[in-house]
Amino acid sequence: MNSSLIDFFQSYQNKLKIKQIEKTHEHQIKKSMQLCPMKPLTKGQEADIKAYFMKHLGREVPTYWHQYLYSRNGVYSVKYIPASVYTSSIVFRLNNYHFSLAYVDKGFYDTLFPDVNRPKTFVKNVNGFYYDDKSSISKEEAISRCMNLKDAVIKPAVLGTWGEGVKLFHTDNGFIPEMNMTVADLFAHYNKSFIVQSKLEQHPDLANLNPTSVNTIRVMSYRRENEVIILYAVIRIGRKGKVVDNETAGGIKADIDLQTGRIKGPAFGSPTEPNMPQTDSGAVLDKYLIPSFPQVLDFVKDLHLRLPYFKLIGWDISVDTSGKPVLIEWNRKAELSQVAHGPAFGDYTEEILAAAMKEENTMVGSLNRKNRPFKG
Repeated sequence: MNSSLIDFFQSYQNKLKIKQIEKTHEHQIKKSMQLCPMKPLTKGQEADIKAYFMKHLGREVPTYWHQYLYSRNGVYSVKYIPASVYTSSIVFRLNNYHFSLAYVDKGFYDTLFPDVNRPKTFVKNVNGFYYDDKSSISKEEAISRCMNLKDAVIKPAVLGTWGEGVKLFHTDNGFIPEMNMTVADLFAHYNKSFIVQSKLEQHPDLANLNPTSVNTIRVMSYRRENEVIILYAVIRIGRKGKVVDNETAGGIKADIDLQTGRIKGPAFGSPTEPNMPQTDSGAVLDKYLIPSFPQVLDFVKDLHLRLPYFKLIGWDISVDTSGKPVLIEWNRKAELSQVAHGPAFGDYTEEILAAAMKEENTMVGSLNRKNRPFKG
C-alpha cells in the first residue's frame, strides 16, 4: 500500500475518532440542559459564536454549549470553549497524550516532584509492584507498614478516577474497623496502582468551608515559552460528610479573583441545584479569603515548568496548617470550570486556539508519516 493511501485511511480514521469524541460530549451536555432552565440565545449571538470559531478554529461549533453556560451563570461570551472541542481539538494538541498516561500516575509523584510539599506516602503500588516513597518493597513489607495507622487515605493512583475510590481509614494491628477488613483485604480490593498516604491537615480557613473533605484550589495554567500564565482559579468544596470535593461526589465550585485571592460570588453545584451563597457548614463565600493564595500561584508556576510535554494543566492544590501550598494532583486533561469562572481561556483564547492548531493531535495520532499537523 503506497504512502498516500495510508495517509488517506489514517486521516479518515482520525476524523471518525474526533466525531465520536464530540458526539459523546454532546450527548452529555444535552442531558445537562434538560436539568435546568435554559435562556435562549439571540440569532445575533448565535451568528457571533459561529463566526468567532470559524475564524479561530476553522469551523463552526454547536451553540448549545454557550447557551448552557450562559443559562447557568448569566454571563454570555463567544469565548466559551465547548467541552467537545476542548477534548477533540485543543488539549491533546497542547499536551502530549502519550506521555500523560505515565506522568499522571500518582505513584510517580515522588520521582517527578521529590522536593515538593505533598501528603506523606506510607506505601504505593505501581502496576502491581510495591514501594515506599523511595524503594521497592515486598507486599508483606507494605502490609506491615500499614498495620497501625491513625489517619490514612487510600486512593487509586491512575488517571480518570474523579475522586472515586478515595477512602479515609485507620488501622489497629492490621484491621480496619470502618471497612470491616484487614489491610491485606484492602490491598486485594484495590489490586494494583494505588497509594496510601497520610490524611492532610488543611489550613483552618479551608477546613472552615467543609471540615470533612480536603478542599482544593483548582488552578488552570498555560505555558508559553518559559512563562506560565494563570488562566483562572476556582475553589472546590466538598459537601457535608464527604471526604472528597469532586463534582461527581456532589462538590461545588466558586471562582477566585486572581488579584485579591478572594472568592467571587456564589458556588455552583449540579445543574439541578440553585447557586449557593454559602457552604453546607455555613461559610459565606463571597469575598472569602483563600489562604496563601499568592504562594499557591507561584507554586503552580514553578511546577508547570517541570512538565515540558504539557502546555495546559489543571492543578489541585491545598494549603497545610503552616500556610504552605500542598500538591494534591495535576491533571493533563482537566475539565474546564466555565460555569463557575466564565470563559476558560479568557484574554488568551485566540492565542491558545492558534497554538493548538499548529500542533499534531496526539490523541488520534499523526495524519501521515511526515508528522503533519491535523487540520480538522
